[in-house]
Amino acid sequence: MRRNYYNYILALSIMGISLTGFPSLSIAEPNSEQSSTIKEAKLLKTYSSIIENHLRKNLSIMRTVRILINNYPEHAAYIVSAAFDTEPNRKKAIIKAAIQAEPAVTYIVVETALEYFPENVEMIVQTAIETEPAYIDDILPLAMKHSPEKADSLITLTLQNYPSYSESIIRTAHESSSENLLSSVIGTLRLLPESADYVLEGIKNFFNSLGNNDDKTSISKEQWRLLALEAKSSGLEQEKLQWLVEKGHLDKGELTAIYNNK
Repeated sequence: MRRNYYNYILALSIMGISLTGFPSLSIAEPNSEQSSTIKEAKLLKTYSSIIENHLRKNLSIMRTVRILINNYPEHAAYIVSAAFDTEPNRKKAIIKAAIQAEPAVTYIVVETALEYFPENVEMIVQTAIETEPAYIDDILPLAMKHSPEKADSLITLTLQNYPSYSESIIRTAHESSSENLLSSVIGTLRLLPESADYVLEGIKNFFNSLGNNDDKTSISKEQWRLLALEAKSSGLEQEKLQWLVEKGHLDKGELTAIYNNK
């Protein structure tokens, strides 16, 4: 029944009949260059009207977004955009509600949120991953591409909050920029030494997966040494870092010296 109602409202929009009852501009033929833009504008206006109507009836923005996304996941970008336009101060709730309603639209929701609120990239990433951590491999690269100047802080943020996803996070960081790959990891170990086991295991698994290609990374021996120092300070045993010697990132004597130095 509810979907039939929304079908009716959307049909009015497509036919050029506004929700106010006054005729609106009809959509051009599909072969017109302007048809797509006009249709998109009409969909956005329609969803804005529906959202405003729901809010007047005392439905929350979260419930409204969930209802609309459940009915029209293919229109997620328009629904979320309309919600942001209507309730910009509830952006976190809107992101959460949209992803909860349909996890498959996570990428679209994050992309739209980044376009609307580029200054809130950390909040957007944290909210999206918190809501649907399984999509971390989509969320983090998208955010880093959108705000490359915040790459280090985004990596640190996600490592701190989701150390069990360390391998995925490191993979994303490596693909985006390998020059400062370990700086965020070292910062995370300083802030959250209890996460050392998870984080170092993720790094180990990632670099092992590279096989013989890991020598193409631009990580210096000094960075590996700093990582080992921080891992030691975090309470990690030397045996857990033996792979650094096996992979040639540190000499055996260097690792031993780090652990012998009190």
